[in-house]
Amino acid sequence: MKSLRRNKKGVSDVIAVLLMIAIAVAASLIAYAWVMGYLGGTTNKVGNAIQIQSFAKTGTTMSVWVQNVGAGDVKVDSLYVNGIQELTGQSLTLPKGNTTVLQTPSFDTTWSSPNTVDIRVVCTDGTPAEATGTVPGS
Repeated sequence: MKSLRRNKKGVSDVIAVLLMIAIAVAASLIAYAWVMGYLGGTTNKVGNAIQIQSFAKTGTTMSVWVQNVGAGDVKVDSLYVNGIQELTGQSLTLPKGNTTVLQTPSFDTTWSSPNTVDIRVVCTDGTPAEATGTVPGS
């Protein structure tokens, strides 16, 4: 019985090394595919950027000047003033480097002195721009 146990051999050293190499290559290919998929999805967003250049209140409307400072075209979707959604569903395409003016349909006209406002513009892909400042009363 003891002689039978001694004659049994496991997997050869060469096959064991080849199996470990194959497992390491497969694991690295899976990790590479996951990282490339993640980066591919986020680089499109990183290339998009907008900036609020200025804002002013004229009569009963609020005007916000927005510039596309990113690498590609964006679609401006929503405008928030002090957390209240003033415009939505605009889908206004803003080409790279261009500026547009967003105007609210109506805005609080009871101001008599400078007031602080928080403005946020959001694109359809989620690209945001924020600005805070004072708007003189009209």
